[in-house]
Amino acid sequence: MSFSEEVGQFFALTETQSVQLEAGLVVLEQAFQQAESDVVNTPAFAGRFYQKFQQLITAFGIDENNVEAFLDHLYGTERYRQLVTYIVPSYYNAGGDRQVFEELYQEMLSDEQI
Repeated sequence: MSFSEEVGQFFALTETQSVQLEAGLVVLEQAFQQAESDVVNTPAFAGRFYQKFQQLITAFGIDENNVEAFLDHLYGTERYRQLVTYIVPSYYNAGGDRQVFEELYQEMLSDEQI
C-alpha cells in the first residue's frame, strides 16, 4: 500500500502532496538518525526537530487539531513507526505538554515492552 493510500487520503492530500510529504518525512527521519545520540535528547535539538516536523505538516494543511491523528496514522504504518518514536519524545523533551499525545505515547511504551 502506498503512503498516499495509507496516510494521504485520510488527510485529503493529493497524490503529489502525499509524495512531497513522504519525502519530507524521510528527510526528517534521516536528520534525526544522523544526529549524535547525546544531542538528540537535548531540549534545543528536540525543539528544532519538532519545529521542523510542524513546519512540514503545516505546509500540507495538517494543523494542531489533527496532528495527533496524523501521528497515530504514521505509527500504524510499519515504515514510519520509528519516526513517530522520534517525534513524540522530541515534543516532550522540548517542553511540550505531557497531555498531548499521551495515548500514543502509552501505546509506544507498551509496544517497547513486548
